[in-house]
Amino acid sequence: MARIKAFLMNLGLLVALSFATGSLSSLFLAGLDWIQHNGSYLYALPLLGFVFAIFPFPAYLIIPASWLSHLAGASVGREGVAVSMGRVLGEKISGSSIFPKDLFPKAGMAAGFASVFGTPLAGAFFALEVGEVGKINFRHIPACLFAAFSANYVSLHVYGTKHLSYPSINLPEFSASFCAKLALLGLFLALIAFLYKRSESIIISTFDKLPVQGPLKGILAGLILFGVLSIPVFHETLGLGSEFLLRPFDQVTPDFALWKLVATNLSLGMGFKGGEATPLFLIGSHAASGFASWLALPLGLSAGIGFVSLYGGLAKTPLAATLLGVELFGPSAWFCYFIITLIVLFGSGKKGIFTSQTWADYLPKPIY
Repeated sequence: MARIKAFLMNLGLLVALSFATGSLSSLFLAGLDWIQHNGSYLYALPLLGFVFAIFPFPAYLIIPASWLSHLAGASVGREGVAVSMGRVLGEKISGSSIFPKDLFPKAGMAAGFASVFGTPLAGAFFALEVGEVGKINFRHIPACLFAAFSANYVSLHVYGTKHLSYPSINLPEFSASFCAKLALLGLFLALIAFLYKRSESIIISTFDKLPVQGPLKGILAGLILFGVLSIPVFHETLGLGSEFLLRPFDQVTPDFALWKLVATNLSLGMGFKGGEATPLFLIGSHAASGFASWLALPLGLSAGIGFVSLYGGLAKTPLAATLLGVELFGPSAWFCYFIITLIVLFGSGKKGIFTSQTWADYLPKPIY
């Protein structure tokens, strides 16, 4: 009886975690929607850099910190905020739980990812995969699935959150030529992933070595970003950029991927707050649609592959990327999402966008 009572109490904690995370995700998305419709205030970047330099934002203030970055026009995403928020809530709850201490943080991450994108299966497996590449704790699957679906339900049906509807993708007939083109697309996306990570490292290293410190460095970061984002070719890269998520499925604008990559690396590398998923969705889908026009691949299929595989490869979460593609675009091309994410995962190197990530001992690692 005591064990049943303890189990029910912890199940109640899991319900509370899911509701709280889904509620905060809805609040966060509502704020982003307001910001998107009220413009970007680039002139605030130096002031915001100063604020971030003198007042490091703790995890529980990640939502307002990210809102401020988006409001000032920094090219940052949203999943990092949702995942961090869910993890922090899970850590607070785990102290009073009989469950393993890492279960609630993982469930919170699953809830955050699921509710901010409307993709519960991808959210659950993202949380399961992201800690150690190639390893999943199967005992955590029920809690992560429960939290992801519950938080997504809360966001959709309690707060009425709306997500973009993406086109369904159908797979053409397989042939040797088609498979070769897909392999080339995978290698192309792996190259972009490598360049993204390497350029981010160069920016962080260079900025750290500048002979200014503290508030002055924050102001300098804002001035540099203000100067770059004021250049006309960067105007479409301001903020989240969700208004361009559907464009690569019927238009070819590959130059946008380059400008978005530079803007995102500069924004995150110089200390502005936010995630990387939405920028990487945009970079991958726009770059892939441009490459598809050269290879004569179906535009929608290539955009969908680029959308999920660039981020999934850099996050080192191939199952989550595959399920993200299935939930957004339908199950037809699931095998393509999985295989090309693996190509990007290994082709982009050992280090992904999560620096604390480790690799399972049995898994072969990239040589660089």
